[in-house]
Amino acid sequence: MKTTVPISICNRMQETTDSTIQLVEDPELLLKCGVCRVKLLTDKVSSEQWQEWAHTLSRVTPEIYSAQADEQYAFYRNIFDEEDFPFDAILKDSTISQAIVKYFSVKSMGELRLDDAFLIQYHSKQADTSGARHTDPSDITINICLERTPDTTGSNVLFYGTKSLVVTDGKDLAALPASDIDEKPLPHTFLVKQEQGMATIHWGDHLHETTPLFSGKRTNIIMTLCYRDASRTKAMSRNCYA
Repeated sequence: MKTTVPISICNRMQETTDSTIQLVEDPELLLKCGVCRVKLLTDKVSSEQWQEWAHTLSRVTPEIYSAQADEQYAFYRNIFDEEDFPFDAILKDSTISQAIVKYFSVKSMGELRLDDAFLIQYHSKQADTSGARHTDPSDITINICLERTPDTTGSNVLFYGTKSLVVTDGKDLAALPASDIDEKPLPHTFLVKQEQGMATIHWGDHLHETTPLFSGKRTNIIMTLCYRDASRTKAMSRNCYA
């Protein structure tokens, strides 16, 4: 006989699983694992404006309500054509663009194009606040946390395996001089906390998922970047949920 496990029990099981997986917060260790995490800083947009964008873009329109009225899953809104959103401030003049040029094998942001952008919001009233294990249809992914309420628990990004990042001079980070973190093997799975005002940058083919949110609210902007040179990209042929 098939037994249905209540959502509350599933959440407790997942919360226990989260607590057994290493939360990586050290920036150097994250880079060794293939993930770059930076503060969302640009002279063109203030922190208050980013929070205002979080509220504005997560506002339910009649069209969105008709598609997501049951609040079964996370709130989703495509913002690729949002004319007023400060894409240029992120991609041309920010700590994010600087980090991509430094660690992701491009000489300038001109080598990349924005392929898609969307907002996703998780809150405790939703029945399912997780995101299935997947890769992204991108070469590089930017995951910006615009809002995370103080009462938020859970809702981390869980990465599987590690990837290599390359510094500007072409050296693989794994080959850089040893430090204290090299005394321990890199984790096979690790969590990256989503904090307000922080951006998580990673390769599009780095396998990951979103763990359930247990309380509070988190609002993120996901931006997927692809190489302009079609011979460099494999994003379009990727089966993300294989």
